[in-house]
Amino acid sequence: MEKKLDVLELKPVKNKKIIAYMSSKENVKYFQNPDTSKLKDFLKKKNIDFVTVDFQVDMKEFNKTPFAKTLDELEIPYYQVDIPDYAMGYLYEEIIEKQEFQNELFDEYERMNDKESYKGQSLKNWIDLLGEEIQEKEIFLSLKLRPQWIVKKMLDIANNCEGKEILFIHFVQEDICEDICPQVVENLRELEVKVISYNKKHLVQNIVF
Repeated sequence: MEKKLDVLELKPVKNKKIIAYMSSKENVKYFQNPDTSKLKDFLKKKNIDFVTVDFQVDMKEFNKTPFAKTLDELEIPYYQVDIPDYAMGYLYEEIIEKQEFQNELFDEYERMNDKESYKGQSLKNWIDLLGEEIQEKEIFLSLKLRPQWIVKKMLDIANNCEGKEILFIHFVQEDICEDICPQVVENLRELEVKVISYNKKHLVQNIVF
């Protein structure tokens, strides 16, 4: 029996005002920039409580960057946010199983002499249907479930911060942002978080850091 696609339950943080700044950067080279003066000024001016990053990066290497060292100097904690392996495990298993089954059917279809026969057409329709199911699960995993987990981790961190007003900035890789930022922003706003975007499409006060 096929498992239902689980939606993560998200709840707003009580008794705290949360402000999230979103900043997309082209790639990890941004973190290697030795001039962090503008970043430092922004973090101080906004009294940022913590930083989250959504980049395909090894955090051990990330910790050595000028960016991370600046955060350490200012005593601002930073976290990599992503969906945990266990949360996407069974979905990955289902996707792989369907892909393997689809490949088997495709091999059988390719060996057929009469692909236009009823059996051939039925097999082709089955292959196409499996392709649609695989795509649906992949989209759900990357564009629905993953953003929800990212938001959950952001709010869990904010909830553990002291104070009634919590400000954080989320740095995200541009190609990742194109896919998931709209969903992350929507989820945050639904949970009463004020979101301010700093990227190519939304230049707030022309601040660059």
